[in-house]
Formats: sequence, C-alpha cells, structure tokens
Amino acid sequence: MIDTSPQRKQHSSEQIFDQIAGRYDLLNQLLSGGIDRKWRNQFLKALPANQSELLALDLACGTADVPITLCRSPKIKHVTGIDLSKEMLKIGQTKVENLNLQQRITLQAGDGVTLDGLPDHHFDLVTISFGIRNFSSASQSLSSIHRVLKPGGQLLIMEFSLPENSLIRLPYLFYFRHLLPKLGNLLSGHGDAYTYLNQTVEGFPYGDDFLALMQQAGFAQLLATAQTFGIATLYCGRAV
Repeated sequence: MIDTSPQRKQHSSEQIFDQIAGRYDLLNQLLSGGIDRKWRNQFLKALPANQSELLALDLACGTADVPITLCRSPKIKHVTGIDLSKEMLKIGQTKVENLNLQQRITLQAGDGVTLDGLPDHHFDLVTISFGIRNFSSASQSLSSIHRVLKPGGQLLIMEFSLPENSLIRLPYLFYFRHLLPKLGNLLSGHGDAYTYLNQTVEGFPYGDDFLALMQQAGFAQLLATAQTFGIATLYCGRAV
C-alpha cells in the first residue's frame, strides 16, 4: 500500500505527477469520460457577478487547465498558478505560450500548503481543482489561502467526494478501487498513481466535514454543491 500519511503525501504526490505528466491531460479526459472539462467550467459560473480585474491564484495548477479556463472570463485580469511538479509546469507553460496567454498567466513552482513568498491580502480569488487532498495539511493550506486573499476574497475548491446514493456509490467505489488502477497502468504505465488517487479520495473529508475545515480557517458564506451525482463537490467560501 502507498504511504499517504501527511509527512509522505506531498512528496509522493510530486513524484507521481512528475511520472505521469506527459500523458496527464489525455488520461484525465479518457478516465473521466470528458467530465473534467465540465467540472472546470463550474469555476467560471461561480465567479462574482459584479467584479472585474480579478487577480486569481490557482493551487496545484498542474498543466494549467484551470488558469487557461479562468482566462476565458473577461473578469480575470491575471492568474498565478503554482504546483510542486516541475514536469507538469513545463507542459502547462507550453500550453500557455501556444495560446498567447503569457501576459495573463504566470506559472511557478510552489508549495500549496505554506504559500511561501506570496503576499498577504493580494488575491481576489483562489481556486483548487482536485488538488487539496494531496496536500500534507488541508487545514494549514486553508489558513494560508485565507492569508493571501483580500478581505471578502473568494475561495473555490473542486474535489472528489463519495456519492450518498448507494446505487451510485457502490459501482463508483468498484471503479475507483479496481478498474481505475488497471486502466491507469495500461494507459500510463504507472498504476500506482491511480491506486494513490483512490486512497486519497476515500480518506479525505467531504461535504459538511470539509466545510467545517473552511470555517475554522476563517471562511464564511460557505456552500457545498454536489457535482455529477456526488462524485465531486464544489466548495465556495469568502475570506472574513
């Protein structure tokens, strides 16, 4: 079994994503059935209605899909994306340059838990897409996010969750536990990466439990919205 303890989780995550970086985008589309794009679009729908010139920070940005998606909105002035995986960032930077978005997106290596080097009360928006469960401490990350957000700034997190309906939950868990690692190994040669995915998802708080972590970190106006029968959840909050 892969070690998913806090002291090993972040290092394991960096190694795994470096290994699968070259095929990550393709695998995401194939293994999610294309739903990953729909989930990212939820960030656009959740943007504040009466604000513009927004400075955004995307954590665990990977190959820059979320920063690129955010830049489809004229409300977004600039997105800073940070990730521990240098291989993922290399691919992301190529995508950004191919789309001529260098003036609106900056990618850099960084720790999503401590957010070292990022200024206090600077960002209007922070996003994380399927990344916070890989952090060594979700609670510490949420506190750091609160620090870098402006008062009233928005936090949007999309993360895997477990469906409440047993008719969906049981086949979902069978897919996650048994089929996904085999498919991941077949397509990427790194089945351990998808075993790790299963273990981090099943052990991570979701729903009201995750909202409680956000509240403890200083967020209010909390909302959790189930996506695709509950296999993912969009969490929203405001820094107060």
